[in-house]
Amino acid sequence: MSLRGVIIKEGAIGADTATDSREFGIVANGVAVADKFALGDVLVLKRPSDAIALGINAAYDATNNVRLYRHISEFYRIAGEGKTLVVCVVAQTVMPVDMVTAAQAMVIERDVISDIAFAFNPATDYVETLLNGMNDDVYAGIQALQVFAGWADGYDRPLHCILEGRGISDTLSALADLRALSVDDEDLSAHKVTLVVGQDWNYAEALATTMAKKYADVGTFLGCVAAQNWNQNPGQVDGMNLTDATLGLWTVGGLSNHKKYSEVYASLETMNDKGYVFPIKYTGVSGYWWNDGHTCAPIINDAAGNLNQHTIYFSHTVDMAKRALRVAYLPEVKKTVELEAGKLPAGMIGYYNAVGNDTFEFLSNRGFVSGGSASADADSDLLIEKKLKVRFRVQPTGCVNEIEGTINLSTK
Repeated sequence: MSLRGVIIKEGAIGADTATDSREFGIVANGVAVADKFALGDVLVLKRPSDAIALGINAAYDATNNVRLYRHISEFYRIAGEGKTLVVCVVAQTVMPVDMVTAAQAMVIERDVISDIAFAFNPATDYVETLLNGMNDDVYAGIQALQVFAGWADGYDRPLHCILEGRGISDTLSALADLRALSVDDEDLSAHKVTLVVGQDWNYAEALATTMAKKYADVGTFLGCVAAQNWNQNPGQVDGMNLTDATLGLWTVGGLSNHKKYSEVYASLETMNDKGYVFPIKYTGVSGYWWNDGHTCAPIINDAAGNLNQHTIYFSHTVDMAKRALRVAYLPEVKKTVELEAGKLPAGMIGYYNAVGNDTFEFLSNRGFVSGGSASADADSDLLIEKKLKVRFRVQPTGCVNEIEGTINLSTK
């Protein structure tokens, strides 16, 4: 018994469901460092100094003619220290199509990776061959990474791939249309792959070899993805300026054919329409920004009002909705359900719908989606097949890519 009259205790606080638990990955060609790491090891970083402790620094890049530390340092410059970056270094003979083996090991070990950048640092004797205006090994890598993303999704680890589009042609009109990839009428679209062909031109100019000068800054792009909520555009003007004049970074933007922004300006609108990611400038402000978060897929809005994942932020929306819905529905697995004439009763249909709808409401309240709905199938066979079928629809948030207005001189 107490003389206090009213007693109110503080309740226990559970896990912060609004916390960003995403991790990010880089698979890159490089060399092992004795007594530090071997090729194929899964390295978990929180800051650039973690990489330096492993022997990965600017000298490592220069000695081995790679850009591994560059990508790591750029990731943290944009994203900030504290983000988890998982790195796997593979031999310089490994082409993008074969990098998926390392990526699979990474994803199995770290199951909350949302985005992986694939950095292509071939050896100095590598001979670059073009196909449809692109490095042919990069071109082949697009489909390989789409297949890999499908594999990851099949193991409940949906993610997005960011591929370094190094060494594009000087003849930009020859570049393949990433919005219409096909061979012999076979659709090769890759909505889980973003191709980055932009570079910090001054940094590239200082590199030792012609081949090195034709790299693309996938680490910078990955940093922009990590710095934002998963439904935002990496090219957002507010807060995503790539330029740091004090550090001398991104003061001149360019493409991975090592041409300056000023040299390729006339071709950029067409490249944007074709789905390439590169740096751009805006009149009236200083700096460079990514043009958008394109994927290697057409833009589709079907008769039923369904959109495809033609931007990275739509891809993220689907991936994160899948992850959230999985967590919400997992406690229902193996539960006993009373049926009426072998069918789900109305009350249970409403219950299962509410699990999904509450998840979408949670995401919507935090500005991650515009809305969503769940619809459980009353005819789900829970006796033989024992499978509850639910259809989900998620409405993504929109994005202002362009503002169009009119202006008049007025006397009043």
